[in-house]
Amino acid sequence: MARLLFTGKSSGTFDPISGLSNREDLAKTLSLSTTVFMKQVHGNLVEIVDNNSTEIFEADGLVTSFKGTALVVQTADCLPLLISGLSADGSEIAIAAVHVGRKGLINGVALNAVAAMQKLGAKKITGVVGPHICHRCYEVDEQLFNEVTALHPQTKSADRRLNLFAGLAAQIPQVSLRNLNICTLENPRYFSFRRGGESGRQVGVICL
Repeated sequence: MARLLFTGKSSGTFDPISGLSNREDLAKTLSLSTTVFMKQVHGNLVEIVDNNSTEIFEADGLVTSFKGTALVVQTADCLPLLISGLSADGSEIAIAAVHVGRKGLINGVALNAVAAMQKLGAKKITGVVGPHICHRCYEVDEQLFNEVTALHPQTKSADRRLNLFAGLAAQIPQVSLRNLNICTLENPRYFSFRRGGESGRQVGVICL
């Protein structure tokens, strides 16, 4: 069964500027030789990771079928999506870590991750979304609100607020999604860029 981990402020930041030592400590804590991070760019590129990879991929999604290889997604207010997939015989065959913000929802990065897992043989796919900004707090300007909700009507919430989780669930209905319902802006134990421009990043981690 896949192992999942979501960190908060108590674990320190994992951003690429101030969090390098914490990244090294994470690998030691997990007792894994391979812990793979991304240089996230709000794109839709998904990389397939082998069991010897030490590269920091410029991508917003990682997929692997190798045991002992941890995939890591960094977030502040965006959705950290961790996915696992079972083969036809019920064995766990693939996992993914995906960075889904507003741009990621629009460009379909989660769709690409699911497609990559299916190519590896995943049939039944489930996912967990960790701490992110909730629909009560994610207010945007009118133009942006109209652009996003026109493409993804499920994201529409009151007073120009966006519900990214609802949009994601509608985009990948073949994936059974669970929301941990932790808002990064409402809960001070998590980093939130919208809380005064905090630069820290927590992570979501998944490993077979």
